[in-house]
Amino acid sequence: SASIAFAGYRAVCQFMLWFFVVTRLIENDKDFMILYFTISIMAVAVALHGVYQYIVRAPMPENWVAQAEATLRTRVYSITGSPNIMGALMVMTAPMLAALAYYLKPLWLKCLMWGGKFVCCLATLFTFSRGAWFGLAIAVVVFALAMDRRLLLAAVCAVFGLVLFVPEISNRIGFLFTTEFAEANSTGGRGERWEFGRILIRSNPVFGFGLGRFGGAIAMQNQVIDGMNYFYMDNYYLKTLVEMGYLGLIAYLLLILALLVLGLRAIYRSDISFNGQGGDPLVRAEGNLRLIAVAIYSGLVGVLVHCYFENIFEEPYMSAYFWGLAALLMYLGYFRKQKPAT
Repeated sequence: SASIAFAGYRAVCQFMLWFFVVTRLIENDKDFMILYFTISIMAVAVALHGVYQYIVRAPMPENWVAQAEATLRTRVYSITGSPNIMGALMVMTAPMLAALAYYLKPLWLKCLMWGGKFVCCLATLFTFSRGAWFGLAIAVVVFALAMDRRLLLAAVCAVFGLVLFVPEISNRIGFLFTTEFAEANSTGGRGERWEFGRILIRSNPVFGFGLGRFGGAIAMQNQVIDGMNYFYMDNYYLKTLVEMGYLGLIAYLLLILALLVLGLRAIYRSDISFNGQGGDPLVRAEGNLRLIAVAIYSGLVGVLVHCYFENIFEEPYMSAYFWGLAALLMYLGYFRKQKPAT
């Protein structure tokens, strides 16, 4: 019905409006830093709670792991209620903590921010969300290439160390290459869900199956077609394709592409360049807002990658955070009252 289509449209677009709200609320650098620090502190608090959950073996539903992974200690979720959503939140905010370690001048604050970054990464690991792990890896690569390439070596060493010495992580990754995973993936897992979505879109490839009809929260709440097995698509882009067709998916991808391109330009315009400056990156970037822009951009890219494996934007506050941080990035590049970099 029209009401379901409107609800589906609202679920996609409503929280994008936070972009316009934040761009109007941030009037100066003080406002910007207050919001930036608030989100960073919130992320550390959630991460600490997640680490605590891992230590005490917080209970979790059995369907969060396959039978072959039944020995997994737990998957942390903190106040989000979902390890995948918590992982996405950490992916989005971990680069922000790393940026503060470069941006701030006092040594004790640098150490504190590195500690916060470490806790966020640890919480991401304990979600055991492989999509979040991949999104965090991409975010680290983007941040490191723009800021400090030594982080790439540190990240590679950390990954090898975790795989070699933490059995739960190595088993979680190794499970991807087993026949048990192939069977679980094709019978109720993402493989089956994605294949069903591809079959469904064939009925109307241009305009899709209909907003709020399949693959997302609105469809799960209404289930308008009797006898159909409803589920989350676990791929936000495929969910968009199924509900809105190729026309809707192209429009959505053009929006994301515009954000990424304008985000790169915002980084360029945000402050003085890192290039051509001497000294260690830990020192030369102090007080440089370009670094903060890079961190926000890295987190946004990481979440967009994670969306390929989960319906991240089906969670309203994740969509609000994403577009709110996009607004912060645009503030640095376009709305901040200073002469743009040339």
